[in-house]
Amino acid sequence: MHRRILTMALPLTVITAIGLASIVAVGAIGGTSPSGRGTTGPGAACGAVTGTAHGLEPAQQRNAATITGVALGRGLGPVGAAIGVAVALAESTLFNYANDGTSTLVGSAEGRQLNDTERAVARESLAFPHDRVGNNLDSIGLFQQRPMTGWGTPAELIDPATAAGLFFDRMQQVTGWESLPPWQAGQIVQGSPSSDGGIYRATYQQAIGIVTQLLEPTSTAAQPISMAGHPRSCVAASGDPALVANTSSGGSAQWGGYQNGRIPANALCPVPSRPGLLLECSAARAFEKLNLAFRAVFGQDIGITDGYRSFDEQVACRAEKGSLCADPGTSNHGWAKAVDIGGCCGVNTGTGPAFDWLTSNAARFGWVHPAWAQPGGSKPEPWHWEFGSIS
Repeated sequence: MHRRILTMALPLTVITAIGLASIVAVGAIGGTSPSGRGTTGPGAACGAVTGTAHGLEPAQQRNAATITGVALGRGLGPVGAAIGVAVALAESTLFNYANDGTSTLVGSAEGRQLNDTERAVARESLAFPHDRVGNNLDSIGLFQQRPMTGWGTPAELIDPATAAGLFFDRMQQVTGWESLPPWQAGQIVQGSPSSDGGIYRATYQQAIGIVTQLLEPTSTAAQPISMAGHPRSCVAASGDPALVANTSSGGSAQWGGYQNGRIPANALCPVPSRPGLLLECSAARAFEKLNLAFRAVFGQDIGITDGYRSFDEQVACRAEKGSLCADPGTSNHGWAKAVDIGGCCGVNTGTGPAFDWLTSNAARFGWVHPAWAQPGGSKPEPWHWEFGSIS
């Protein structure tokens, strides 16, 4: 599917009065499209997207929450949600576009302008709720999907939840999408003129930030979400206390019933300042808050060189670095609650202002430097920090 982009960049001005309830129930967006395609998937009513993404207009906020909720309901986790949001950012800046059928563009795939029948079909979208009106070929909705290329009917494509379901339908058919660079997974689904997915890469970082904020619990006293019949990754991403280890007062590093190093990617969250690395979702959110505070003081990100380490990666680490790496299956990195920090400002050296600041402030955000890794400990590693008392 080839088409031009409506607009590329989301306005960066922070909208202080969003005017949208901070709790958007995922259950409200579940269901099946009129044709029976594009369902929001099993478990769509598994919880709520409870956070607020700052800097979005009310319609953008609502649409981002819808995409995120559909992704979680399908068990695609925060990574899947971020791919969907990144694509919608690039395609429509998260506004739900109807189409007035006035396009004068020549479709890159068809080599012609729309005919009268196709224009009439595109105009059907005007009869349904929408945020804005465009005329990009017959493209409709958040993902600018096109009726004439087989994406669905105008009624389906103008409905944000159904359109998201249609997008994820195709993404889930991409073999190994979880291991692809996120923007390439989006490109395979969308077939944009940017053959390498560059337009989605450009919005992915922002999408991670949006999804991270949307999944931020509104209160530490939020009601636990029932596990019955819901994908484990969806519940974990929504902050279910039953799945997240007690990181404020110690406790087992194990969570979610997973084994060390064998946690699926869709149960984890990307670290906003280093989206190529994954952590347990609460750990990722807490680290980002710590990083923002650090950046305000030192003008740079803390930097992370390592996060979650799969079992296979633990095997490789042990083979390469010997005793510097734990026995496979025992690494605290295998619980997705440990990071190795980078070299910004000497923060990983064990001395200096940046390291001292981290030592003094990290615990406020749930991150600790375990005793064994401290100077004088059994295995000094000034670069190794953990979320909660897991060592």
